[in-house]
Amino acid sequence: MSDDQDTVTRLRAQAHAADELHERSRRLLVDAVRSGLAAGLTQREVAAAIGRSQPEVSRLQRFQGRSGRGRVVVRNRSKIVALAAARGATNLRVFGSVALGTDTSESDIDLMADIAPGTGLFALARLERELGDLLGSKVDVVPARGLREHLAERVLTEAVPL
Repeated sequence: MSDDQDTVTRLRAQAHAADELHERSRRLLVDAVRSGLAAGLTQREVAAAIGRSQPEVSRLQRFQGRSGRGRVVVRNRSKIVALAAARGATNLRVFGSVALGTDTSESDIDLMADIAPGTGLFALARLERELGDLLGSKVDVVPARGLREHLAERVLTEAVPL
């Protein structure tokens, strides 16, 4: 029985190590794609550089959701996009701790969006409330054009298309 337990323990350890390697390799690939795109390469150029297809680069570019909150965002992506569009917000991008996968139970979900002309603060506040209800967390929606200069570089660097 001891040999069986040793084998099971060893298998669990190997599977855990494989899972960690898989997650690390995925993060490296996503970071490489985002780095290439941030440097101004097209998806096609990035795909050629990393030996992947352009559709895979497009998929890797999107928000992956590494944390619990991030996975909630990914699961509700289509509902988030629909709610936002109904309130005049498009081209949603996740930034901040949720985008980085460092969020805690105290973190909010930060979204940057292109806001249609004529969309007022009440519509944005309503959108934040509706998204908060949907996701079970406080949500901040920041207009892309309204970024304060001292925050813009950090936000634009972290921002990942939803």
